[in-house]
Amino acid sequence: MHAVRTLRQRLPALSPAEAIEYVSALLDGDAPARLVAVAAKELVEPLNPVLAVETILSREE
Repeated sequence: MHAVRTLRQRLPALSPAEAIEYVSALLDGDAPARLVAVAAKELVEPLNPVLAVETILSREE
């Protein structure tokens, strides 16, 4: 229940029933795609494209 409460605090768009369904499904390893999409949209920070750039430069001295 702690996970459900924490999820509801961070993601109030989910109803209590959806939060319970999501946490239970995560424990079983098969979360519904619709709930994963909502959680990912709200909980995952967007990637800053500038910070994602990797430069490969070989400098011979």
